Amino acid sequence: MKRIFKYKEKTIESGGSTILCGIVNVTPDSFSDGGKWFDPQKAIAHGLELVEQGATMLDIGGESTRPGATKVEVEEEINRVIPVIRGLKEKTDVLISIDTWKSEVAKAAIEAGVDIVNDITGLLGDPDMGRVLGESNVGIVAMFNPVILRPNHPSSKAFMRFGGEGVFTKDEEDKAMDKLSILDSCKLYFEKTLAVASKYNIEKERIMLDPGIGFGLTKRENLELIKNFKFIHEWNMFAFIGVSRKRFIVNILQESGFNMDSATEEGFTNRDDGSAALTAIAATMGAEALRVHVIPRHKIAADIADSVRMAESTEDINFEGYKN
Repeated sequence: MKRIFKYKEKTIESGGSTILCGIVNVTPDSFSDGGKWFDPQKAIAHGLELVEQGATMLDIGGESTRPGATKVEVEEEINRVIPVIRGLKEKTDVLISIDTWKSEVAKAAIEAGVDIVNDITGLLGDPDMGRVLGESNVGIVAMFNPVILRPNHPSSKAFMRFGGEGVFTKDEEDKAMDKLSILDSCKLYFEKTLAVASKYNIEKERIMLDPGIGFGLTKRENLELIKNFKFIHEWNMFAFIGVSRKRFIVNILQESGFNMDSATEEGFTNRDDGSAALTAIAATMGAEALRVHVIPRHKIAADIADSVRMAESTEDINFEGYKN
């Protein structure tokens, strides 16, 4: 059955080519490229370069959410991202999203023309986010954020707080810590997300769900969520997944003996190759959108994966033998 995603007055159907969402970090401290695109003009140029390489969506962020990062004040975040959003909207027609969990930033970005709000708290961090999005017609990416559900988990403690106080009861937090599988915890979280959406008359078709890879999760939990994200499709919703340069990829490849030192060209390349392998897996499984740092490697992976997934509709070709 075809799934649909709505944003503004437009509709996307599932089953087509994977959406490659290029990351544009307008920050001085993001974990992999902090400072490179902090200047608005450099950020705009970087976004356009990603589009030229094959990105069909750009995600603009003004606050690093890596482990150890500190919160950026609303006014500063707005000042970072709005010139970039406006500059990109003038020069490209690909989807533009704002990566923020703050309702005031989201409102400013909507007024600047974004198509999608990418909320890493799944509408649960800022109590005004549901209202702001309900008053708009933009699309939404809602992420499972274990840091909110189980703040006392060892994997959550390295992250800053993303709001959401009181959303989960103490019993729910304890249950997520000790009894629920990570998949069931993710489902519990999204049930709260969808309840907020319903309260503000936000259609399910306007929401992509993101299983939150790399946020307050153990190595095994990350892998389990990637392996089982198709429950999102069972809910008849689009899946949006970000696996690019996450720490568990580094750990897997280090254990296999690869150089993963990001200070070396080989180590950085290996991170992206490992990330692209996961893009191939997720795209083959039918993830509708993948959030990545570099486009060429991921486009190769996604194009091959899409061809496998859509094999029945691929043009058949007879190949001649190799010529000496």
